[in-house]
Amino acid sequence: MGITLLDMLLNAGLINKEQFEEALKNRVLYGGKIGTSLIELGYLKEEDLARFLGKKLAVPFVGADRLLNISPEIIELIPKELALTYGVIPIHRDKKRLYLVMSDPADLKAIDELSFTTGFIINPVAAPELRLMQALGKYYDYEVDRRYLQILQRIEHEKPAEKPKVLPSAKKATDEIPAATESAPAAAPETAKTTAPEAVEEDHLQEVEIVDNEELVRRVGHYSIDLVSQTLAKVDDREEIADTLVGYLSQEFKRVALFVIRGDAAFGWKGVNRGEGIRDFSKVVVPFMGQSVLKTVTDGMAYYLGSIPDTSENMVMISGMGGEKPSAALLLPLIVSGRVVMILYVDGGERELGERFMELHRLLAKAVLAFEILIFREKILML
Repeated sequence: MGITLLDMLLNAGLINKEQFEEALKNRVLYGGKIGTSLIELGYLKEEDLARFLGKKLAVPFVGADRLLNISPEIIELIPKELALTYGVIPIHRDKKRLYLVMSDPADLKAIDELSFTTGFIINPVAAPELRLMQALGKYYDYEVDRRYLQILQRIEHEKPAEKPKVLPSAKKATDEIPAATESAPAAAPETAKTTAPEAVEEDHLQEVEIVDNEELVRRVGHYSIDLVSQTLAKVDDREEIADTLVGYLSQEFKRVALFVIRGDAAFGWKGVNRGEGIRDFSKVVVPFMGQSVLKTVTDGMAYYLGSIPDTSENMVMISGMGGEKPSAALLLPLIVSGRVVMILYVDGGERELGERFMELHRLLAKAVLAFEILIFREKILML
């Protein structure tokens, strides 16, 4: 039975089980890979994560300095559409061999397709999700999630001044890949070959997360509460939980929104106004600097029902949801492990909001259970 990333990190004494479980909850609630959550919570350094990912997957790994200083000639080997579709960055070329930093180095199907499309023999390379997203933003104009940018900013502030290091050549699978050298002119493409990691166990950590920043929610067919319950009992990820909630409630309410609570701010996640996805809702940030209904719900861990006071923070929220101030709104917290992790916002509808409170309260209780199911499922896969 193959050793898991958890086993490797525990055996090395880099984290304990309590830290890993907290990171697991963080991943289920906020998305991304487990390594990103370990870094976000301050439990693991990105250099250690890159090194251990390389060991687990039996592929070379690359550090941030190398990943963020790739020559334009190498980047041009993979067009933007291909890079964003597969989540890859070309980092080094050695004749017919192309080293690609991949979001999932164990994805043999992607390796085979990339090899066929490019005509190169593909060598997968591991890197922390954070840095791969940063590199996609730098080289291919990918819109990096605000959460990742905040983590990267914190890493840069914490990083001590270091002398440049000379990176070793990749003679072993777990070494870094060779330093870039001048490549010979490209020969005519041969029949594409695939170089796959050796004896790679199915990696449940390496799950590519694809986020659509334009259409956050699509309208689905009519939901009944029974169908919602059945769906929540079988969800595969956090996106499905959110889509189910918003899809169901958008049939009954004029405006529905889910905010993620992280640190001292609320971040827009999913939003629908009159049955249509709210444009750029993921860019909405409501800081908890002054008074806001979102802060009130978070601090009190209780619902809010009533009009929206005219504060600057509340106006940021209303503006981000379309700009029309409601006569009344209902906000309910989604509480997991004793803390508010999300807030559901609704307004409008044919019935009084107060009459819908118990129904919405029960619905959020089902959503909490769905998140807890995901957390337990992840534990089973990780242990």
